[in-house]
Amino acid sequence: MAAFATVAQYEARAAVTLPEGSARRSQVEAYLDDASALMRRKIPTGYTPEADTLVAICVAVVRRAVANGGGYRQRTIGQYSETLSEDGGLYLTDDEIADLQPPDTTDPDADAAYTIGLLDGGGWSPDPACYGRRLL
Repeated sequence: MAAFATVAQYEARAAVTLPEGSARRSQVEAYLDDASALMRRKIPTGYTPEADTLVAICVAVVRRAVANGGGYRQRTIGQYSETLSEDGGLYLTDDEIADLQPPDTTDPDADAAYTIGLLDGGGWSPDPACYGRRLL
């Protein structure tokens, strides 16, 4: 199956240029395929998310993997130390998984308590079905 995003879409969002035939371009192509496979597992059967959403999520997953391929949280070289804000590797965040699910169309107040008002017409009225009958 085709990836949800192309290398050109990745380049536009990551502000990079990946030369044809380069090892980095091949790696990004493979990551786009892998990210798309992970995403397909989270999309319910019969539901198709918007195409723009699929592209955005696919590129975001790949950018995380490229930026921090080793999955480091912190690294130190001599006196220089860096703390990374995101884990590395290919994974979907909870928000990304939620974006791959169909919107919840249930009424948010469906299980809420409610009150029914009763109307009193002001007295007794005879049943029209009984007009003209005599009781014995």
